[in-house]
Amino acid sequence: MLAGSVLFAKSYAFSEIKSNKIKMDKIVPKRLKKGDRIGLVTPAGVITELQLKETIEQVEKLGYKTYYQPSVLSEYGYLAGTDQERADELMHMFTNTEVDAILCVRGGYGAIRINKLLDFDKIRVNPKILIGYSDITALISSIYENAGLVAFHGPVGISSFNEYTIESFEDILLHPSRKYKYSYEREAESENNPEFDFYTITEGKAEGELIGGNMSVLVSMIGSEFEPDFENKLVYLEEIDEKTYKVDRMLTQLLQASNLHKAAGIVLGVFANCNVNDAPTFTLKETLIQLLAPLNIPTVYGFPFGHVSNKMTIPTGVLAQLNADKKTLKLTEKAVL
Repeated sequence: MLAGSVLFAKSYAFSEIKSNKIKMDKIVPKRLKKGDRIGLVTPAGVITELQLKETIEQVEKLGYKTYYQPSVLSEYGYLAGTDQERADELMHMFTNTEVDAILCVRGGYGAIRINKLLDFDKIRVNPKILIGYSDITALISSIYENAGLVAFHGPVGISSFNEYTIESFEDILLHPSRKYKYSYEREAESENNPEFDFYTITEGKAEGELIGGNMSVLVSMIGSEFEPDFENKLVYLEEIDEKTYKVDRMLTQLLQASNLHKAAGIVLGVFANCNVNDAPTFTLKETLIQLLAPLNIPTVYGFPFGHVSNKMTIPTGVLAQLNADKKTLKLTEKAVL
């Protein structure tokens, strides 16, 4: 073990609830087809009527029908309805046989509050695509862990569906291949922004199921019955609008309080607006290297996903291969049937 890993060498208090949980058999949802009906949900933050209108227009422009309930526009403080209302809305979309896939209109905050209200048994027998990112991480992770359903970290309804995002969305959800290599495209006009740099932290190759999402959301799940299991997985992480020392703090907590240190590999997205500090400081890159290099786990920073325009659609639960030397990520099984 390298000297720098002493910080993480002793106690990783992985919860007894998680370690005693029975692993669910994996379920791969049915693929998306043009003309399918997509259910629009707001399991977290509030949206405006304009945002709903623009989401409908975007989804229909891509060739799909839309469906939603009045609760999609509910407001309960900063939440899009009460916890029960938001859970009921999501469960309605899973159990409604006329809905083919589910798209979260936005993230925000609040998804973690409805995990206890979801019926994972009903989700398991009504499998369909669920896609979103940011706060939706709480649902993507918990649904895979507790129902075995592959779920997708990708655009939300209010995302900018640029060419790269649409290509990845359709490659994964409409035209799946057992072997799929993600393409890389740097964000436009980001040449002078180190947050968009693409670099290897630790060389090597790794294989495992993909799991992850927004880092602050994952941190908030540690110690709960919904704590994700990172062991032997390819863990993908992204963050936004956190000073570098806060990224340090969250990543340190994941390393000390979960089994992230047992991951097969780590796939980092773009940590937008996180290379920000008052002097004296470490850069974001220096901090990530300090914390992750000592683990001796293949790790790459800068894949196009997260709170950026270019968004890979990443299936949680699907086997993939990371080649940190070549900075490539490949799926090795289909994400949809």
